[in-house]
Formats: sequence, structure tokens, C-alpha cells
Amino acid sequence: MKAPDIEVVLLAMEDARRILGEYNAPGRLRDPAETVDRLLATLDREDLVHALSRMNRRRVIRLVE
Repeated sequence: MKAPDIEVVLLAMEDARRILGEYNAPGRLRDPAETVDRLLATLDREDLVHALSRMNRRRVIRLVE
């Protein structure tokens, strides 16, 4: 069963926050390029892009109706 769109978005946000938290952790050697790569891998997933697109269409449709 496919996850609902909101669940896909929330999980991606949690992953992104975790990645940024790890980057910001005290005493950790920071690698900005690796962090950006990890964020891109998390936020540019096809399932997330499609979920956001569907959510945005539903919002627009509600405004028009």
C-alpha cells in the first residue's frame, strides 16, 4: 500500500531535519558538500516530488471550487 502524500512529505522533512542536525552537531567534522548531497537525495526523490505536486493541485482545486 502506498503511503499517503502527507506521510511522504513528513518523513522527508524529518529526514532533512536529521541531516541538518547531524551537520550542526557539536564536535562533528562538517562537510557542506556531503550535507547538500544528502539533502538533495532526500528532498529530490520522485515520490516526494509527486506527493507535493498532488497536494498542491488539491489545494488549488479547493480554491477554485
